[in-house]
Amino acid sequence: MSSSLVMPESKDAQGNRNTHTARTDGSPAQLPRLTTTVPAEYVHRAALAEVFLTDCEKTGESTFVLTGQWPRAHTFFTTSDGRHHDHLLACETLRQTGIYLAHAEFGVPLGHNFVMQDMTVTTHPEHLTIGTTPTNLTLNTTLTRVRRSPNFTISLTITNQHHHTIATGYGHFTCISPAAYQRLRTANPTNSQSTNPTDHTLEALEHTPIHQDPTTYGRVHTRDLVLAPTHEPHRYRLNPDPTHPILFDHDGDHIPGMVLIEAARQATHPHPPTTHLTHSHTEWHHYVELNAPCHITTTPPTTTITPTGHTTTQTVTSHQNGHLTHTTTLTHTTTHTPT
Repeated sequence: MSSSLVMPESKDAQGNRNTHTARTDGSPAQLPRLTTTVPAEYVHRAALAEVFLTDCEKTGESTFVLTGQWPRAHTFFTTSDGRHHDHLLACETLRQTGIYLAHAEFGVPLGHNFVMQDMTVTTHPEHLTIGTTPTNLTLNTTLTRVRRSPNFTISLTITNQHHHTIATGYGHFTCISPAAYQRLRTANPTNSQSTNPTDHTLEALEHTPIHQDPTTYGRVHTRDLVLAPTHEPHRYRLNPDPTHPILFDHDGDHIPGMVLIEAARQATHPHPPTTHLTHSHTEWHHYVELNAPCHITTTPPTTTITPTGHTTTQTVTSHQNGHLTHTTTLTHTTTHTPT
């Protein structure tokens, strides 16, 4: 299944997929391949502008070639210098790909919940420079289902229109019914078990605006900050804005996983201007609830020197109600500037 969910499709004489629209005289007119996104519901997004997939073709029992597009300018998924696509944009694209394929190709009903267990993404900053046109993507993807269970494994390679590999990634997630999700949420040890239903809506998330320079955390806009400093070194309070249009694109009953990756990224800033986030590995252990404080802690960095630069690796954890809720390990790569 592909974006034919929203536009009719046909095949040419060689069997290639064509997307068409109707001319005023009733005859079909072929459109360019990248003309529309897949349905927003199929990637669990509310805003069409936040859908980065455009089409999908099944190439084997568990292999697929998808297309997508990253915009030249994005209000959030852009590096602070505005010149490169963000590492977290690749993470979000992997997330959308897994959800889309589970719905469109494996028949998981809309309304089921997706529980991300882990995600690993590597990006290549030398190929992430934003050009004079949007970046068109090809995503060679494998999605396997473990013996017809609700458990899935995804791996993908993202290339741009110049056939350069810009990102690779893999992860594991589980699809569960609404009833099973409610049972899982009730059993969550970080849940305060409040009987007040508003405690499990975004209105329950306590947000305190902080008056700090956003560049301290590697951001341009204050609204993008998700951390508040504490009196303890290397420890922050998770403090995202629940009205943020990207991080909280739709209603939910817990902190989204992408917010936690962003918290890890901000907690490990600052870095020199020549530094790029090139690798992230995240494991989600428990849901982070909306109605209780959550704290982010960083470990000391480990640095490895190479002939062309050096890499710095740090691990970031979150805790809520005495429980470890997530772990992210980030690697930043710094290239030497020629003298």
